[in-house]
Amino acid sequence: MKVKLDCIPCIIDVRRRELRMMGLSEERAVEVMAELVKLMGSLAKPDVNVTRLASTVYRRLKSLTVEDPYAHIRAKSLSEYGAVEEACRGVLRGLEGYEKFKKALRLALIGNSFDYGVSGFQPPESLSLSTSLSTMDVSLDDSHELYERVKRSRVLYLLDNVEELPFDAALMRVMKELGCQLVAVAKSGCFQNDTTIRDALAAGLDKLIDKVVESGTDGSSIFLDEVSEDLLREVEKAEVIVAKGMAHFEYLSETSLRSKCFFLLRAKCHVVAEELKVRLGSYVVLNGSKRT
Repeated sequence: MKVKLDCIPCIIDVRRRELRMMGLSEERAVEVMAELVKLMGSLAKPDVNVTRLASTVYRRLKSLTVEDPYAHIRAKSLSEYGAVEEACRGVLRGLEGYEKFKKALRLALIGNSFDYGVSGFQPPESLSLSTSLSTMDVSLDDSHELYERVKRSRVLYLLDNVEELPFDAALMRVMKELGCQLVAVAKSGCFQNDTTIRDALAAGLDKLIDKVVESGTDGSSIFLDEVSEDLLREVEKAEVIVAKGMAHFEYLSETSLRSKCFFLLRAKCHVVAEELKVRLGSYVVLNGSKRT
């Protein structure tokens, strides 16, 4: 997805929130922001991919400040992982077949609300699974197509935010029950509150599925000119790619890989909502082969 007018102030405002979160002096925060604005001005062109742009600006922020501004959020979410995963498993207890898969998919979608990378959007401080499931708005729903495609397939699961991990684990358990080979992808370095390989292993994801691989980069998506040879091999072997979150949609929907992809996300900004032709704040399960 190419950068739009409103993407530029959104990226800058998220960096502003991060600078406030770090507790820098006002003088130092202004100095860093001035550098980021200068970089943005040199890179923001109509043909630039929006999530590549966000990744580049975030990398500059890290080089000027700290490697992981979200370390405290990361630690908190991992400490709560077990309780949230157990709650998700409770929701699925007694269900079977497509009914169980669809409910697990809804749980994974709810997890995508934990996103700090959208200006004007605030992740929930707490949520009720039963209320969230009963009130969620799914504007695009290719759930049954994904259910049929996953069966006995080789699936590559692109992780997103670290708070999503227990919700993803619930879906992954159900996918494994369908006989698929399941490989998850975590980032090698820090991008916002996204799941790193260290997070995935700390949560025990490697014991749940067939394999966990790292991307080889800290990019917001699996930029094919940056990622590791190991990941490229997994991409090639995958029959289905489950891509969580807006950044993976913003990048992969422009590549030939979209035909393998099912995009799972909440449309948290009006730019992505308009691109998908869905309601702002609604959830999406999209068969990428339908994108032309």
